[in-house]
Amino acid sequence: MGVQGVYAGTQTADLQQALQKAARERALREEEEKAKEASAAQNLQREAAPKRDQYIPGDAAPKAARPEDGRKPEEPQEGKDGKKPDNSRKAEKCTANTDKVDREIEKLKKKRQELKEQIRTCSDDDEKEKLEKQLAQVESELRQKDNDGYRKQHTVFS
Repeated sequence: MGVQGVYAGTQTADLQQALQKAARERALREEEEKAKEASAAQNLQREAAPKRDQYIPGDAAPKAARPEDGRKPEEPQEGKDGKKPDNSRKAEKCTANTDKVDREIEKLKKKRQELKEQIRTCSDDDEKEKLEKQLAQVESELRQKDNDGYRKQHTVFS
């Protein structure tokens, strides 16, 4: 009985080890499957989310303005005549001018006033009707032109 008992105990120990090994392998497979499912879920979320630009930090200065070796851009050298170039040139000023548009609007307003006066003093119905049509046209034109959008579009820059 001694030999068989040892052999039987070894078989039981081997069987237990095999069962434990199988259980560990099963647990590892389950963890891998869960990880794959989580990865697939994340991929679906990424695909469903709208694509966005991503900010990549770096130097704000454009490459053309700075040399590759990190030094400051070189100052202009002396010209052919031995003098340095003239950097004292003043910045140009740009002015916006809306005088033409303002004059056009004033002209339309005066015309509107004149037409209103003529309508008040007119006794002929046909003439009054023509004047009212003209007045409607002038007022329509004023509505189109007497606003900021029209002024911005027709501004003259110099």
